[in-house]
Amino acid sequence: MSNDMVKYYKDRAKEYEQIYERNDPRRQEEQDLMGGEMKRFLSGMDVIDIGCGTGYWTQGASETARSIVGIDVNQTVLDIAISKTYRCPTEFKVMDAYRIEYPEKTFSGALASFWLSHVRREDLDEWIEQMHRVLKPGAHVFLSDNTFIEGIGGDSISKPGDPNTYKLRTLNDGSKHLIVKNYFTKDEFLELFSRHTGCITGENIFHGRCFWWIKYTLVRA
Repeated sequence: MSNDMVKYYKDRAKEYEQIYERNDPRRQEEQDLMGGEMKRFLSGMDVIDIGCGTGYWTQGASETARSIVGIDVNQTVLDIAISKTYRCPTEFKVMDAYRIEYPEKTFSGALASFWLSHVRREDLDEWIEQMHRVLKPGAHVFLSDNTFIEGIGGDSISKPGDPNTYKLRTLNDGSKHLIVKNYFTKDEFLELFSRHTGCITGENIFHGRCFWWIKYTLVRA
């Protein structure tokens, strides 16, 4: 993760979870549906929560998972995560999501919430393989993030010759941060994940108005 992104989430830590409280019934309906799907799919799993941030989704997953290890590069957000109560054995470690420091086949589940959009397109294949490396055969994977909605979360910015898109975010303190924020179509997800696992179909992907999520059982392509 770039230094700019690390600073952005450090500065945003205390206000981050406000995004889950927006007064939008359609958004809340999809958000609740996503949380329910996550809990059901990761039930009974030993989960690595990649880019866990303040532990908002970790806390939900703990209701059904057997155990969770949350990793994030930023100690500031982990301090908030550590302060919360969880319903299964849960621990947190400072760790770069691009260099997951666990042996192969350690976990039976993986969670990455609102992370994939921050991965540069040129790094997507390498990151997915990094995640799969620490998962056991048959592990359950649940990934989720935002869909693109015009006017939400700042203007979308493109750069010449750069396949990524960016958003200029303004925090409550007035500071501005230009961050990678990529969006994907359902067909792009099918093409991307089919390169890494042999079980992806359209039924594995929900692509709604506000959120998308992917859930699959790991079978090597």
